[in-house]
Amino acid sequence: MKFKVAVMGLRMGGEWAKAALNLPNAELTMVYDPAYGISERIITSTYENNNVKRAMTEEEVYNSDVDVIVVASPDHFHTEQCIKALMAGKHVACEKPLAPTLDDCRKIIEAVKKSGKQFMTGQVCRYAPGFCAAKALYEAGRIGDLVYVESEYAHDYSRAPGYGNWRKDPAVKRQGFLGGGCHALDLTRWIAGDPTEVSCFMNQKYLPDWPTPDTGIAIAKFPNNVIGKIFVSIGVKRPYTMRTCLYGTKGTIICDNTSPEIKICETLVTGPASKLEFSTIPVSVASHNVTSELKEFLAYIEKGEMCPTDVYQGTKTVAFAEAAIRSAETGVCVKPDYNF
Repeated sequence: MKFKVAVMGLRMGGEWAKAALNLPNAELTMVYDPAYGISERIITSTYENNNVKRAMTEEEVYNSDVDVIVVASPDHFHTEQCIKALMAGKHVACEKPLAPTLDDCRKIIEAVKKSGKQFMTGQVCRYAPGFCAAKALYEAGRIGDLVYVESEYAHDYSRAPGYGNWRKDPAVKRQGFLGGGCHALDLTRWIAGDPTEVSCFMNQKYLPDWPTPDTGIAIAKFPNNVIGKIFVSIGVKRPYTMRTCLYGTKGTIICDNTSPEIKICETLVTGPASKLEFSTIPVSVASHNVTSELKEFLAYIEKGEMCPTDVYQGTKTVAFAEAAIRSAETGVCVKPDYNF
């Protein structure tokens, strides 16, 4: 079966469009972005050379005969666009974070239920080879029981305010801890399970003219008495990193999504009397492995089953972020709200 795909939002959605052009069971038939022909980041020749129709309005996408709509627009458009796409009878893949608030996520959940269509939240870190390898090693028992997990999302947004400066727009009031930090938050959830309580501190010293804190650190308690730390900064002055560490009773894994290897130290190999050292395992570098995301989503649509990164997984990550933000605002420990 070949699926007709439309992509809305061609800056984040550019990789989704390429994936649809390259996958044998996908056909990119339509794209939409109000900045088409204006933004230099939108390579219009890609679509024109492949006879992909440019929609002039959102409604044109909803009213088309496509099977799948990818919503890759700025975060604050996700809720309305996802709901309209679902109500138009389309399967939907939505870029992360799923929505700006938990209440918005609940609205999308209701639309998924009413439509009966398949839905994917684009949590791309779950498809990065380094993170996938680390999780597989942990689940195979190579580092024993998980004790502590930490992940960080450090990315300087001072030169990436988004088209039209939407990321720093006070009317949008994007929360950086969710908007960028959803990567690290979701990754720790994927590895350790849903956190039960969160304490968080935030400050704003890098981007003082932005509407929300630029840096934060959350401490969380996960199931099975696992503890963890999530560091997020959208103003940090260093190269991008998503360094993630898994500490187990029998070893440690250090990984990220930009290195051609991950590191593992395991007592099974070194023995208790030997000097502890890290070994390296080569992995592919694919920090934004959108092709694997879309490939998996189409496979689940064909099977008629919910994909692993469904609307509920996207919502739980937003709930995690919202609890951290509320903790930073109130100064108390907060339990994430999973009532949806």
